[in-house]
Amino acid sequence: MHFGHTLQKIRKNRCLTQKEVCDGIMKQGTYSRIENGQLDISAEQLAQIVERLNISLNEFLYIHQNYTATPRQLLFKDYVSIELTLPSELHKNRAIVERYLKKHPDPDIKLLLYSYDAMIVMTEQLDLEHVRSLSEKIWARLQKLDHWYINDLQLLCATILYFPLDTAIEVTKTAITRIDAYREYENDISYLKIYFQINLSNLYIEDRRFEECLQLLNDVHEQFGKQLTYQTLAFILVYKIICKHHLQLSYEDELQKLRMLEHLFNHEEVFTQLHQELEINIPGFSETEKIAAKN
Repeated sequence: MHFGHTLQKIRKNRCLTQKEVCDGIMKQGTYSRIENGQLDISAEQLAQIVERLNISLNEFLYIHQNYTATPRQLLFKDYVSIELTLPSELHKNRAIVERYLKKHPDPDIKLLLYSYDAMIVMTEQLDLEHVRSLSEKIWARLQKLDHWYINDLQLLCATILYFPLDTAIEVTKTAITRIDAYREYENDISYLKIYFQINLSNLYIEDRRFEECLQLLNDVHEQFGKQLTYQTLAFILVYKIICKHHLQLSYEDELQKLRMLEHLFNHEEVFTQLHQELEINIPGFSETEKIAAKN
């Protein structure tokens, strides 16, 4: 369907005349031809008209697509929705990406495939060398870009888990600065700041820089506490427990909160992964201290 038909439909729903919509942007006769599908509209004019109709350009395109996202948009939506690398979810999403690529060769979607592969290998095989080889394919493309846009930042966020710590720190600082540029954007993308810093905390733990890691986690918890999902909060609490254990600090408060989250949400796969994270990082983590302790 031509853009003009969608513009006409929205204009009429808004009870606006053609003159009210196009005044100061183009002649009414020109706009009439656009609505009738006789003339294409430029991107600049479309943005101006859509704003006059009091909707965003993204909403206009969504309406134009009959209130559906494109298959490509859905691939990125599924990718962004991942909070914990649960194997079942990773394999399902990867299969969808692979099917799409067979019909639509797309270098950016190929990066999604590399990212899923890296997360699957890390989750199931713990083969860090293989994971880094997959992540390098993503970084090889992203580091050539003069500016990172939202989809780039989402891919980069997952990739920094496999960078050297000092590099990851610098990349995270740059990424957060670029995320700040979107503070007035129609969609809140501050969640990316949370994920960048949580992934960075994982690298701090690997490097045994527990005090810096704990400070980072406390800052994230304090700054974004009201925005955290239960899964993200659970991971923050697990990382705090690990840090406090190695710093010989009490972590009973964090453990109690984790037990409460498990009781409230009862998501076995999520909390099984959290248990494993604790057992890997705290040798001999006792049965009585496990989050999933059952009565």
